[in-house]
Amino acid sequence: MEWDRLLSVERLGRENEKLQPRPGRSQFESDVGRITFSSPFRRLGRKTQVHPLAPNDHIHTRLTHSMEVAYVGRGLGKELAIRVHSDLPKGYTADDLGTIVQAACLAHDLGNPPFGHGGEEGMSHWFQTNGPNVFKNLSEDHKRDLISVEGNAQGFRIVSQIENHLFKGGLHLTYATLGAFHKYPWTIRKGQRKFGAFLSEEGLLNQVAEKLGLVSTGASSWCRHPLAHLVEAADDICYSTIDLEDAVELKILSFGEVTEFFLEAFDQTEREKIQSSFMPGDNHRINFARLRGHIFDKAISTAIDTYMQAYPEIMAGKYDGNIFDLLDHDHPVFRIIYGAKALGRKKVYTDIKKVEMEIGCYATFDTLLTEFCNAALNQAEVLNNKSGEISLTWKSGHLLQLLGDHGPTMSYSPRGGWTPYQCLRRVIDFITGMTDNYAVYLAGQLQGMAVAGVQRP
Repeated sequence: MEWDRLLSVERLGRENEKLQPRPGRSQFESDVGRITFSSPFRRLGRKTQVHPLAPNDHIHTRLTHSMEVAYVGRGLGKELAIRVHSDLPKGYTADDLGTIVQAACLAHDLGNPPFGHGGEEGMSHWFQTNGPNVFKNLSEDHKRDLISVEGNAQGFRIVSQIENHLFKGGLHLTYATLGAFHKYPWTIRKGQRKFGAFLSEEGLLNQVAEKLGLVSTGASSWCRHPLAHLVEAADDICYSTIDLEDAVELKILSFGEVTEFFLEAFDQTEREKIQSSFMPGDNHRINFARLRGHIFDKAISTAIDTYMQAYPEIMAGKYDGNIFDLLDHDHPVFRIIYGAKALGRKKVYTDIKKVEMEIGCYATFDTLLTEFCNAALNQAEVLNNKSGEISLTWKSGHLLQLLGDHGPTMSYSPRGGWTPYQCLRRVIDFITGMTDNYAVYLAGQLQGMAVAGVQRP
């Protein structure tokens, strides 16, 4: 792969336009602005990171997490540019690489549904359970594609298809940012649990990959853009730390327990220095902030050093793993990243209050998906029936009104037209885009709470 193609400033959906340079603002900074001011990014403020509908305002949301990841990612991108400056095309700076990674980090969680990862699992479970009633006349590939409610693929659909310019390039981001966004640049056809594009965006995935000169690894499957490794590293560094910080805030774990875990990554001198900076008494928020800085410094420097070890393989398209996997298992940063994940799985993600909430969230998805999928399939029958013998039911018509611009209408049509698969995709667009609060509210309304005077959030 070559950096002059990997750093393409061309925009998806505007390939034939000559872009005018803006004094003081690069094309990649425009990407940051387009994402930051988008509606899906704004809604991240009321979407769960780990703990659904947490009453504590200090708990991370998808929005605060994305901003923190973007800060770390920008630093990683700039440091990489300094390390490989001789390989970069003339005119590109450390700020450019940093900004590309920043933009991709800001967008990396746009496709996640309400209620965190439990939301993805809950929606997938609903499709698996109700598939025979929903998947009439769909191909096996389309069935698997719909069952796999995948936040990464939904995020790519948002930025490339449905936000701002519906079916005409989405946010019109640069190809460089779209490439860096893709942690999993392949479709469900590859047979892996995680993937980065639904079949509805398969053509766009291939278009982005070909424009950037990514290395093909199979049909609609590509190696990662080199900067995508930094997006993943920034995400790992942040959530492995803040998930435990949130657990302390919610009293799932004690500050002492979490502190002892992280301090094991430092030698005795470093440990004493960190501990000496702590305030006495119950000041876990301040003390965690002081500890976090040391963790991030160690993890960020290790991430860049490890990346450079794999740099030749990455540029050849031969390395698609996590760069932290290259560390020895007894390396302090390996223990931080993967030890924190293990601790989270053991004690945080299984917390009884979180489990209770996720079960309740499934009931919300059950209501929303049942009603809107039936309405969308009714609409598909109407749109594809040329005899005019099929019409919308009264209920379907009302539900499609609620879908609004998300609904399958003749005003906007995806390539291939409004097939049942495409109609169901728009329902998933609508529901995954909801905030936690709105999902609970709307499910309640569909169950009859509207007549009880429940107010819209």
